[in-house]
Amino acid sequence: MVRDQISGEVQEAGVFALMVDESKDVSKKEQVSVAVRYIHDDGIKEEFLHFTPADGLNADSLLTTIKQTLSKCNIDHNMCIGQCYDCAAVMSGFNNGVQERFRKEVPQALYVHCHAHRLNLVLVDCVKNVIPAGDFFEVLQMLYNLFSGSVVHNIFHTKQKELEPKEKPVELKKLSDTRWACQYSALWAIQKALPAICATLDEVIKQSNARRKTEARAVKALIDGQFAVQLALFEEMFRATKFLSDHLQSPDLQLASATDLVESVITSLSEKRNEKSWEDILDKAHTLSTKTGIPVKLRQERRQTQPACHLQEFVVDDPTGKLPPLTSSDDIRKHCYYPVIDRLVNEMKRRFSSESCGLLQGTSALNPTHKSFLELEHLSPMAQYYGVKTDNLSAELHQVRRLLDRKKQQQQGQTVKTTHEFLSLLRPYKDAFIDLHRLLCISVTLPVTSANCERSFSCLRCVKNYMRSNSGDLRNSNLALLSINAERARALDVQEVIDAFALNHNNRRIFLL
Repeated sequence: MVRDQISGEVQEAGVFALMVDESKDVSKKEQVSVAVRYIHDDGIKEEFLHFTPADGLNADSLLTTIKQTLSKCNIDHNMCIGQCYDCAAVMSGFNNGVQERFRKEVPQALYVHCHAHRLNLVLVDCVKNVIPAGDFFEVLQMLYNLFSGSVVHNIFHTKQKELEPKEKPVELKKLSDTRWACQYSALWAIQKALPAICATLDEVIKQSNARRKTEARAVKALIDGQFAVQLALFEEMFRATKFLSDHLQSPDLQLASATDLVESVITSLSEKRNEKSWEDILDKAHTLSTKTGIPVKLRQERRQTQPACHLQEFVVDDPTGKLPPLTSSDDIRKHCYYPVIDRLVNEMKRRFSSESCGLLQGTSALNPTHKSFLELEHLSPMAQYYGVKTDNLSAELHQVRRLLDRKKQQQQGQTVKTTHEFLSLLRPYKDAFIDLHRLLCISVTLPVTSANCERSFSCLRCVKNYMRSNSGDLRNSNLALLSINAERARALDVQEVIDAFALNHNNRRIFLL
């Protein structure tokens, strides 16, 4: 009955976007999560549909699984206008991936790369290509591994209570290989508990256990002035990405708004590339070092490196050997701070560029706050892709500008600020602005991320745990659907549920009052 409600709303909306992801459950079975995004009652909805076990992990098998799942839910896949997957090649491949094969059957199903996974790729690229960044996060992982032991963990809690009796003890966070946007939580926890961390290491070094004592001494040697500067640096950088990641996972976020958020983060990061921002980070690191008791100043001496003999008569632009050690704040600024900012900004511009896909420029042109609002030049690619005639759209754009001006005068200067508000304003006039209204519906329906599928996997882990690892696939999917759509399930009429249950059984001995 819940699935019938969702499919009925999708059919009423007329168009929907598809979101798919796959993950292994507790029994090591690959489960494909299928969710849809559509408009209902002037609101954007993202609804989970079904868990289906994957017969294979090739493109043909996954496409068949997706189509069968939509068919079981009475949803016509030909109404799909957008599809959103992660960066897996089998899903997002432009030659033989699921998205390309699906577009051959449904040409208007535009593929949108999940923005949350794009952001994750940006951060992974930054850490892997800036050597000091990779070294710093390895130190964080060593710190977590040491403090995850029961003995060191108990000492860590005791030290926090002694140093900050009124504060709730914090836990060090494990670094995730797949969700780099969540690394900010690990950075924040270490920055907040750094005095207790240093006190814990000093206590462990005094103990008799040789292994723990050696590990603590090694980690303690790595927590110096350079560590404090890098901790303040990456906490500052990753705070902006954490803010963007949280907003990208919002179910009602629109593609145009996501583009604006990305541009604001790029601007914010670019503005940090100056001496004043660097001095602020140094002051923050100095305060942290003073509070913690670690060395404040970095060593200024540095051994001069000589180029190879066969390269002395040449101009060498690229490094020919190992990166020199960071022995001064100026070294950290040149080899860590500026490279991290440049890498983040360049990768975000490259991966989130609206110019990389002319069709997505139309979503920005339908955003009232964007500089290209209602410009035919930017809307034309999107209109042609979805079968909207440019001549009709041009006439509607001229009329809708006059309508907006009149509404602005009637409402004493108040204007619409989002694409969704623009759609709500235009809904009473949808018969007069048929093509523009259709483009607005498509723009709002196009997905931003596949986070809804990720959230369904969290529910799957609760439903199918180690105690229910042999539970049937259909039962798991149905229980997950009821858990995710708890409000819909509670709103159902109990008598209708009983009647529907009775109609599904032909046994005359079952008679429910």
